[in-house]
Amino acid sequence: MTISNISSSNTIKFFFDDGIAIPYIVRFWVFLVSNILSFICCLFVLYQFLFDSNLRRGLHNHVMIIVLIMCLIAELTTVPCLIYLALYGVAWIQTPTFCMIWKFFDTTTYTTTAKLVGWASVERHILIFHDQWLSTKKKRFFIHYLPLICIVLYGVVVYGITTPMNDCNRPFYYFIPFCDYSSCVYNSLTFTLYEYLTGGLLCSVLIGFGSTFLVLRVILQKRRLQQHIQWRKYRKMILQLLSVTSLFFVLYLPPVILATAYRLGVPTSVGAQFITYGRLFSYYIQFLFPFTCLSTIPQLGTRIKNILQCGWRQQTNAVLPQQRAARVPVVNRINKQ
Repeated sequence: MTISNISSSNTIKFFFDDGIAIPYIVRFWVFLVSNILSFICCLFVLYQFLFDSNLRRGLHNHVMIIVLIMCLIAELTTVPCLIYLALYGVAWIQTPTFCMIWKFFDTTTYTTTAKLVGWASVERHILIFHDQWLSTKKKRFFIHYLPLICIVLYGVVVYGITTPMNDCNRPFYYFIPFCDYSSCVYNSLTFTLYEYLTGGLLCSVLIGFGSTFLVLRVILQKRRLQQHIQWRKYRKMILQLLSVTSLFFVLYLPPVILATAYRLGVPTSVGAQFITYGRLFSYYIQFLFPFTCLSTIPQLGTRIKNILQCGWRQQTNAVLPQQRAARVPVVNRINKQ
């Protein structure tokens, strides 16, 4: 562990050397711009999904809505703290409680997002090939809504309980992301293996094989699908899933594959640099997710145009009364003269 210090006027900033060649000031600007753009896009896509009745009623959009909310939470909690650390070289609030809360939000949003996308890869098979399983309200609750509720509650409850566990008195380093803190429960090999299997390997298998087999299944049964169901409707579901899973293929699956290789005996020096950079760029799963959803919204150009026109009309309507009010004194003066 090495620390570099940079003096500026009357202050001294300490920066942790994490082995990444990207300067902290570059990380600050890259994360700041990415977070702002992603936040704006996330709000726009959420607005479309929630206030457009057709999009809101689509069962395949519900998991996307929840993931977008997770991205929004991360962009309002975890990422701003990382941006602050990149700029000032120290945690925003230097207390153990803050570090635990910071770690909780990061772990919960990241792992829950992966689990939700993994479930979406499985649910698409049900929505396309077994839609009769969702024919009643009771079936929809148990097959569609209950898994989503369980996935979200699992992350909140499990990490809400385990994150504050620090009976081993783990130290806090306020110049490192998340204060270099992790719960003492991870000292247990059993829990670590359980987390790896459920949070890493299982999600990767569901995302990788679920999306791949869906495409193969559709190709093999395309003729029968065209005869019995509306192919265009389900094509949108498939394209939406593929656009999302492609993001995870690039940023999520490679670190999991390396972690699996390490457990099988591959030296940890193999791909160590990739893992280091992978942790930094893993946040681009949350940065880019809203844009992958944006590309699947129907009539996107028209929707953006309507919002811009609505904003322009409101601005015009606000300016016109002020202009009219400014003309009244002039008219009164002329009348008096």
